[in-house]
Amino acid sequence: MNRKIVFLDIDGTLSNENRVPESAKRACRAARKNGHILYICTGRARLQISAAIVRVGFDGLVSSGGAYVETMENGGKVLFEASIEREKLRALTSYFNGRRAAYMLELTDRLVAGPYLRAHAAKYLTWRPFTLSHLRERQFLRRAVFTKCKWNNYSLDRGAVRKVTFWDSGSLTFEDVAREFGDGLDLTRLSIPVAGMIGGEIGPYGVHKGSALERVSAYHGFERADTIAFGDSDNDRAMIQRAGLGVAMGNADPSLKAIAGDVADSVENDGLAKAFKKYGLV
Repeated sequence: MNRKIVFLDIDGTLSNENRVPESAKRACRAARKNGHILYICTGRARLQISAAIVRVGFDGLVSSGGAYVETMENGGKVLFEASIEREKLRALTSYFNGRRAAYMLELTDRLVAGPYLRAHAAKYLTWRPFTLSHLRERQFLRRAVFTKCKWNNYSLDRGAVRKVTFWDSGSLTFEDVAREFGDGLDLTRLSIPVAGMIGGEIGPYGVHKGSALERVSAYHGFERADTIAFGDSDNDRAMIQRAGLGVAMGNADPSLKAIAGDVADSVENDGLAKAFKKYGLV
């Protein structure tokens, strides 16, 4: 079998509620041992990719939905980085603040909360029924999102903002934002797989997981036919469509399954390990 380059989303694909199944860890390590190249390809900011996930072992990381790409070879180096233009960022933050909407700015080394995110977060983390599933959701959000935020004012003239995440807090919808900014920025629906949290992600125009897949594949010398992408949500759509084989997880959004070349089992049912075996990676 030809060597392949594989791109893996994190949430709902590699991991479930921030836990990577042992079967997936073994499969990733065995695939690399067999000579295949593996990249994380996530909507998370770089600092949200935990050390536990990195320790699984990958050849590189795509974060912020394609806006920051690094390889681990030769001690590690940045292959690509992009940020939202200052004027567009000012227009975005003004738009959200004027509607008292919850949003967050993603930089490489920090997350910065908009002025209304704290109230939105507090409401979400306290009102839902106490079940094991909801408890895990809260723990994930605290650990991966809200506890990493800087809850103070941020100068838009300092630091490159890779992506903006916003939540529907009753004052706007994804469609509202898409109508206002869809021509000059790249928008996808919110990728955090947590019930009750809806909204979207905004990045530089033309920068997404699909463009990252093409850029990284070219860097490593792979043709499209030898690329495989695994995902579960709307922000995986571009890489699923551009890969030689796009695979939706069993727990994926139905619209993603409809365009995927194949559908794996769900993440909690060892879907990734089963798929690696099916496609000859292990």
